[in-house]
Amino acid sequence: MKMTRHRWVGHGRDVDVSTQLAATLRQLLVMRKKEILKRGRCEVPPWVFCTMSGELLDEANVRRAFRRALKNAGLPLYYSPHCLRHSYASLLLQQGESPEYVKRQLGHASIVLTVDTYGKWLPRGNKTAVNRLDDRESGSKVVANGGGSPGSAPQVSEKKEATRRNRTGDLLPRK
Repeated sequence: MKMTRHRWVGHGRDVDVSTQLAATLRQLLVMRKKEILKRGRCEVPPWVFCTMSGELLDEANVRRAFRRALKNAGLPLYYSPHCLRHSYASLLLQQGESPEYVKRQLGHASIVLTVDTYGKWLPRGNKTAVNRLDDRESGSKVVANGGGSPGSAPQVSEKKEATRRNRTGDLLPRK
């Protein structure tokens, strides 16, 4: 399920939420509608979290509630809600999600910001990727054979003008 997150500056974006979170938010909406009907009102507030009367939450109350949640979770009390954003991005990358996906989820304008900020969570190496270069049908043998089948001779141009080589050794035509 995708939900739109609205920023205070007037921009919004779609972010993916888990199936479990989507179900929880649906339950919250049902509870909110019941409460509104019980109070004789008919309009649901446009924000996800609000007071019983439908008003925006007080910042001091949100801070106290967040602090209680940190204590209950055994997390350092200096964590801020913004730390949850960093945890979200780091966990996605550790699970193997692409930096491009994480960039879109966070709303970064550039992949550079995402990789510079969260690059330490990207996989550092993959020896099996290097070992695949030795496979008969791909990798270094294909490059060495000029893209031909294994065991076939490299293709070299017979033109006399082709006397320069690029950095991989292929002959280049003269300009």
